[in-house]
Amino acid sequence: MKTLMLVSGGDAPGINTAFYHYARAAARYGGRVYGARGGFAGLLDGAVSLLTPEAAAPWAGVGGSLLESSREPVLSKQDAEQQLKARLAEWDINGLVLFGGDGSLRHLPPLLEAWEIPCIGIPTTIDNDVAGTEQTLGFDSACNYAYHVIDGMRATAHALPGRIFTLETLGGDTGYLALAVADGAGADAVLLPEYEYDENWLAERLREAATTRGHALLVMSEGVKTKEAVVANIPQWTGIRVRDTRLGHAQRGGAPSHRDRALAAEMARIAYAALRDGTRAGVVVVRGGRAALHEGSLAGAPQSAPDRVLYDFINGLNTDGRSGD
Repeated sequence: MKTLMLVSGGDAPGINTAFYHYARAAARYGGRVYGARGGFAGLLDGAVSLLTPEAAAPWAGVGGSLLESSREPVLSKQDAEQQLKARLAEWDINGLVLFGGDGSLRHLPPLLEAWEIPCIGIPTTIDNDVAGTEQTLGFDSACNYAYHVIDGMRATAHALPGRIFTLETLGGDTGYLALAVADGAGADAVLLPEYEYDENWLAERLREAATTRGHALLVMSEGVKTKEAVVANIPQWTGIRVRDTRLGHAQRGGAPSHRDRALAAEMARIAYAALRDGTRAGVVVVRGGRAALHEGSLAGAPQSAPDRVLYDFINGLNTDGRSGD
């Protein structure tokens, strides 16, 4: 069996680990694995090469993606189906493994299924916003990176009290990542793009923490449109100076954590087994804490908002929005 792996959208820690374990699974059963550099755009341009376990091994613990990605919507072009099938026939490819986020896994697998091209998707994004799965590849690593930074912030905060620290995470237009980071780090407040906030309770929350403990921590998702104004106004609201940190793309490009390495290995093996068994369409999801094959697409899977109860708890709000632990 000959299969091909490619990435659509942003990279995430653990992709290279999955490449390695997928290539190992294929080698065990005598299969051949190819990789397309630059996603579907690269595939249509013929940027395809053999990917052996030996070639993938040095990248297994590295962030980023050995196979460069692309967001170019080449499959929406009029002759895309014919071009894609011609490229797959050229390399005698029997099926695809697609690494991607919510947008890629909602729209591309149903299209490929309609074109009768076997494809197994692997949810890959630090945002953890793919409907139908409890966890995406890269999410755990991104959280751990943020914790490492926060630990350093707290060390200097203890040494020199009297500051409010703000931390901006990635996450796109969603707040799943920021909420998880705030919860795991024990932040004093968190702001998400999905929920409105009140300046009065936010200022009270941060002022109280900084006065009691000597410092306060506010975590914000990059999707919060007023985040720059919040940072600029905190000194005026509280009378306490602020120190702002933005994690940026380093949060996305770090080495994979143990959890993501194990998840990548499990997902890769499931994806290869699915194609070997003749599955035409599916996505490897996490349910009940374990990876499993979901046959079909995630196109109709409902998308839930970040946990509002947890959001209120972190911010010290009652269910009616009033301040108070």
